[in-house]
Amino acid sequence: MYEQSAALPRERSDSLVVRALAFLGPDFTFFLFFLGVFITLGAIFGSTFHVAGEGSIVIVTGLAAGLVGVRFAYRARSIVMGLGDERPQFYAAAKRILRDWGPMILLVVLFENLHQYTGLIRKVPIDAHLYNLDLKLFGVEPSVWVGKHLATPILTDWFAMAYGMYFILPMILATMLSVRGRRADFRELATSVVLHMCIGFTCFILFPAGPPRFYGPLMHGGFEPQHLTSYFGLWEWSQGQWDAANPVRTNSSFPSMHCAIAMMTLLYGWRFGSAVFTRRPRLFFWLCLPIVVSLWFSTIYLRHHWVPDCVAGMLLGVCCYRITPVVRRIWPGAEAAVNT
Repeated sequence: MYEQSAALPRERSDSLVVRALAFLGPDFTFFLFFLGVFITLGAIFGSTFHVAGEGSIVIVTGLAAGLVGVRFAYRARSIVMGLGDERPQFYAAAKRILRDWGPMILLVVLFENLHQYTGLIRKVPIDAHLYNLDLKLFGVEPSVWVGKHLATPILTDWFAMAYGMYFILPMILATMLSVRGRRADFRELATSVVLHMCIGFTCFILFPAGPPRFYGPLMHGGFEPQHLTSYFGLWEWSQGQWDAANPVRTNSSFPSMHCAIAMMTLLYGWRFGSAVFTRRPRLFFWLCLPIVVSLWFSTIYLRHHWVPDCVAGMLLGVCCYRITPVVRRIWPGAEAAVNT
């Protein structure tokens, strides 16, 4: 009798945990875990966490709001007039959209706070180690060699365009999954994005590193030509925009999140591409492939990353892609993606 009654609180506790995990899902749970890590680090090392409404948060929030707006416009008259069950259906659809996009919107809040956290634990960046590793592997710094032997204004414009697609391509895929109502597939993609970004942000804190273009020995006479130029001015314009939007541009190179997210987009483009082109499910992948490969090369050409950054980013992309479906299959209440 005693053993049976003693077991009840434990069972209730387990049940509460399971229900909480099912309610949050792996995407929100991972986000909240890393948010707790950030806040704890701030409390220990004397930094503050704030909510900022700037940068790419406007883009992601705008996409979610736009999807809600499209859903409203589709049946606007019926919703306003309260005909049938149109209004409750719209409210339910809006809640689903905002809940599904919520973790990716909140990720940008973490990103906007990174400048307060990089350098808290490791005071000296690892740039010199990455530079020396490049020299050991190749005998020359690749970004220096590329600038000297391959740089042309047209090629600089092409790589600047490819580099900027790292955010656009996954957003196209995510938006189409949401529009077509493939919620389980969308939630897996969102969970993968949360894992990618939170692991990457943690690495920025533990291993702060800047890009080759900000590395002192290369800035002062190492690069040939000293400054890249583009034919249409796309490189100069886009670089100014990237630098203005990135609060940690001198501490966020390892791993390369451009390479990681591009790898993730390519892998999910193969699996979920039918959301973009229903009759040709692999077309999105094949359209992404040359852009993603160009993006990987652009990180070196444009002097944004060391080669170890890129390799680490690609490995992160593959690992998160492999882990995420497993997590969703075993997570309480989580619906596994349909296209596995």
